Amino acid sequence: MSNTTTTTNTPARSWTGRGLARERWHGYLFLAPTLLFLAAVIVLPLFHAFWTSFQRIRGLNSTFIGFANYVRVLEDEAFWHSLRVSLAFVSVSVVAHVLLGLLLALALNKITFARTALRVLFLTPWMVAAAVGATIWLWLLEPQFGVLNYILLSVGIISAPVAWLGTPGTAFAAVTTVEIWRGVPFIMLLTLAGLQTIPAEQYEAAEIDGATSWQKFRHITLPNLKYLLVVASTLDIINVVRHYDIIGIMTGGGPAGATEVLPALLYNTAFRANRFGEAAAIGVLLLSMVLIFAAMYLRITRVGQEDDRR
Repeated sequence: MSNTTTTTNTPARSWTGRGLARERWHGYLFLAPTLLFLAAVIVLPLFHAFWTSFQRIRGLNSTFIGFANYVRVLEDEAFWHSLRVSLAFVSVSVVAHVLLGLLLALALNKITFARTALRVLFLTPWMVAAAVGATIWLWLLEPQFGVLNYILLSVGIISAPVAWLGTPGTAFAAVTTVEIWRGVPFIMLLTLAGLQTIPAEQYEAAEIDGATSWQKFRHITLPNLKYLLVVASTLDIINVVRHYDIIGIMTGGGPAGATEVLPALLYNTAFRANRFGEAAAIGVLLLSMVLIFAAMYLRITRVGQEDDRR
């Protein structure tokens, strides 16, 4: 007699994803405090500034006027003058940052003695707060008691104290020099990190082929640093174009508007002329410029990542 067993096939329960959904909501709850903080310090102020740019504010009274503030700003010669000053300030600063930062990185990459101490020394201007560095330079450039005039008078380069921040040409040169002094370490640090990733085998092969130092720099160093230098330059432009601390402390945009970059114009329009609607419009226009450079940065990094995958 044979025993027959009957098996019952129970259908498998379909996956609903409810557990994963609960875990996702738990993650959102953990992120909520950070998101609320970012909304409070970034999103809400941006929205308020954008809304203010459509208002005419007189004391505690405000009136919606649409795009009138933007029209007034774009028709004002002061805005276009500040834009030209900003472009000159950013161009000179970024070019100097890249060139000097590359040279310092090449030198530090070759030096083996006291390398750590030298790196800390060159990074000091970048680690010091911009306001503190500007105040130090303000003392150094003081016409009567500043160290710079004392040294130049002692060696006979100048015959009388120079008011470095009192004339348009020297004031622009002074604030640009301070910005270069402070910004070079950032590019140097990025470039030095890039130099240390270049395979030594490439230089060894070039030496075997009899390549000179210039040829190794041109055909090995620069091609390997090309992507990094473009990214560093874009980040530097974003940082410098919105910079105010140095100019605000040293000149406040003067003399005669020679150093009045767009952030300085924004500050002066809001807190000296009390035209908050126009200042907000300038801020929105400045933000648009920064976003353009940020989009360029994202595009460049995306292209670089695609090239690395290939």
